[in-house]
Amino acid sequence: MNKTLLLLLSFTCGTALAADTGSATIKAQSQSLIRQAGHPCNLVNGVYPAAFGGSVTVVCDDDLRYVIKNKGGNFVVEEAE
Repeated sequence: MNKTLLLLLSFTCGTALAADTGSATIKAQSQSLIRQAGHPCNLVNGVYPAAFGGSVTVVCDDDLRYVIKNKGGNFVVEEAE
């Protein structure tokens, strides 16, 4: 499960995917990581990679935003500011 998200964090360019809200697989994996971290997320509206890689911003339930970062192979979920 995490291999797909890790690949997204490592190799994507945000400008190439700016209009894309993410595949169903990426959305499901992101939602799972957010829930495992104890945050609410009933519906993933979009997954947006950072311009320089290393993280993705996930929009849940139309107004909740989280950042998923890869820190040494471990995924960390933070509330976006």
